[in-house]
Amino acid sequence: MTDNPPLPLLAEYASCKVCVIRLEDLCYQRAWWFRPFREVFAAGIRVFSLAYRVRPEAYAARSPMCYKCMRFRKNAIKLRSPLFNYFDGYLNPVFNRVRDSLLTAEELAWARTLAQRAADRSFVEP
Repeated sequence: MTDNPPLPLLAEYASCKVCVIRLEDLCYQRAWWFRPFREVFAAGIRVFSLAYRVRPEAYAARSPMCYKCMRFRKNAIKLRSPLFNYFDGYLNPVFNRVRDSLLTAEELAWARTLAQRAADRSFVEP
């Protein structure tokens, strides 16, 4: 554990290439086991964010739909923890392969487009 002060409000720490919130919602509908599978990974992010005193409320959401996204915590931890980066390097590709196996190419393209559009802070998903 470190005594790093919380990071300031920085929207760039939530830069996204794909909207995982929307993809995970689709996966939850398709596979009953995906939610507990994802929660194991999310619990790891929560533990590291506690250890490194990352406060999600300290980060500005890119748009209202981004509120409570784990991306804020994950990016903040990646800046502070070599151990987290080590685990993430191995576990994140596994998670992505499992998630993406439940989705179509069109859904993945839609999520990438959605993430780009959400960069506009006034964007609200219809």
